[in-house]
Amino acid sequence: MKIVHFSDTHLGHSDYGKFDSESGINKRENDVYQVFKEIVDHIIKAKPDLAIHAGDLFDSIRPSNRAISIALEQLSRLSKEKIPTVIIAGNHSTPRQKSTDTIFKILQYFPDIYPVFGGKYEKLKIGDCSIHAIPHSYSDEDLQEGIKKLKPDKSSKYNIMVAHAAIRGVEEASWGEFKEQTIPVSALKSDFDYIALGHYHRFLKIKDNAYYCGSPERISFNEVNDKKGFLEVTLDDFSVKHVPTTARDMLIFKPIECEKLSATEIVTELEKMVSGKINDKIVKVFFNNIPRHVHSSLDLQKIRQIMSNALHYEPVYNWKFDDSSNMVSSQIGSINEEFENYLKNIELEKKELEEIKSLGNEYLNNVIEEEA
Repeated sequence: MKIVHFSDTHLGHSDYGKFDSESGINKRENDVYQVFKEIVDHIIKAKPDLAIHAGDLFDSIRPSNRAISIALEQLSRLSKEKIPTVIIAGNHSTPRQKSTDTIFKILQYFPDIYPVFGGKYEKLKIGDCSIHAIPHSYSDEDLQEGIKKLKPDKSSKYNIMVAHAAIRGVEEASWGEFKEQTIPVSALKSDFDYIALGHYHRFLKIKDNAYYCGSPERISFNEVNDKKGFLEVTLDDFSVKHVPTTARDMLIFKPIECEKLSATEIVTELEKMVSGKINDKIVKVFFNNIPRHVHSSLDLQKIRQIMSNALHYEPVYNWKFDDSSNMVSSQIGSINEEFENYLKNIELEKKELEEIKSLGNEYLNNVIEEEA
């Protein structure tokens, strides 16, 4: 039996405010649509016995008309090819309240498309295979009840578990995301033929029969070096193959040490470092130990010209503290420093803290650049 396991497509995700001149679509939004179509093309060509989407089909519980249209267009192709496709709801696709309707209801009307979105464990019987699905749940009680029901059906030739969650007891398999749910590693039983996991955006083997396929497109700089793609799984002679997608590249360059450089030397160093490497890529550059007076002298127009071929350029300025200064400790620091000091006083998980700090500094640096 052959399975294609994919997940976390986040249809509708957009970023950076860059738009295609012909279609008018946000370029990052279009990226996620293209890799989704790429996976569907592969599935149709490979003709697996089963396709599994392990959650977060959409980026939002209220996806845009375009995101819905793309999803229906591509899933209808799988339906017409009579390829059974199971799609479970992830935390991005699940309303906070049961009373809120979900777009997943529409998917029920496509032959051979099996959406699981009720917030509770469901068992599906497709041919000689039993699918044990745990979508994102409305409560921890529903989740725990679903975990208790995870028992292979002995009347089926194959038993496959599908879940959208972090794995408790495996620190690496956590995204630190809002509304993240966790299941214990003990729930990943060896008597399942395969366990298809979603939510964590990296390709990761948890057990011999349990894998995260990762997301097919990079969503944040936390995924800069990740292999992006999906999995082809063969059960009878058990094998797992990672199939890469054409995800857009992200680059984080080695930091420029600015303490002993003039403003002109910093710009020259930046130009030399990125030359010929950033075309259509998403780029982050750290400027370490940069004095504020040197930053204020940077030729920002020249920097914009140097970085113009990148899809997105994100500078991060780590300011140099002047220890010889007579400033008292109570004096207000830079806006970035004040923001980071504020975050230190909030109880946040490490990964969540780093994501908020990165995003906040990005916004603040953009304002600094625009006002300079």
